[in-house]
Amino acid sequence: MKEMSHDQLDFFKELENIGAGHAVTALASMLSRPIGLNVPTAEFCDFKTISELLGGPETLVAGMLVGIERDITGSILFILSMEDARALTSSMIELMGIEDAVSDDMLTDMQKSALTELANILCGSYVNAISELTGLSINWSVPSLVIDMAAAIMNLPAAVYGEYSDSVLLLETVFTDNNKEITGHFFLIPDMESNQILMRKMGMAE
Repeated sequence: MKEMSHDQLDFFKELENIGAGHAVTALASMLSRPIGLNVPTAEFCDFKTISELLGGPETLVAGMLVGIERDITGSILFILSMEDARALTSSMIELMGIEDAVSDDMLTDMQKSALTELANILCGSYVNAISELTGLSINWSVPSLVIDMAAAIMNLPAAVYGEYSDSVLLLETVFTDNNKEITGHFFLIPDMESNQILMRKMGMAE
C-alpha cells in the first residue's frame, strides 16, 4: 500500500480534503461558533509508528469505531486524545446548559454520550466524502466508544490488514477551536474486497 502511485495518493488526499471540510462545517454547527481547519493530511503509516503519533503505546486515548456497509464494507476508526475529547465534549455539554461532573482522568457518562454523537457526525462526514468521490452508496453504524491505550486500540487495523500490509491509511484533521488545536485521527479500514472496489473506482485496478 505504501507503493501507491501519485494519482492514488492524490485520490486519498482529495478524500481527506472533502471529509475534513464536511467535518469542520458539522463541528461549527454543533458548537455554534466558527471552527478553523488546518491543511488536512492523508498518508500511509506503519502500524509500529502509529502509536507514537498518538502519544506512545501506553497513552490513554478515546477511540470510536464506526462500521460501514452496502457498496463497501469495513470500518472507520476515529481517535482523539483524552485532553481533546474532554475539551470538545465539555463545550457540547455547556451549550446544552447541562451541569456535568468534572473528571481529570476518565470521561463522565455525559461526556461519553456527547463523544459518541460527535463521532457519528464527523465519521458521517467522511462517509459522505467517499460517496461523493466514488458514487458508491454507503451507510454507517452508530459508533462504539472504547477508552484504552493507543497500542490496544490500533490492534483493529493491524488485525484487518496485518496479513496484507504493514501500513494503514491515516486521515489527519487539525481543527482550531478558540485558538486551541484539536487533532482528529481517522483511519479508513475497508475489508480487502472493498479495498479493491475503491481501487477500481479510482481507475487503478481492473
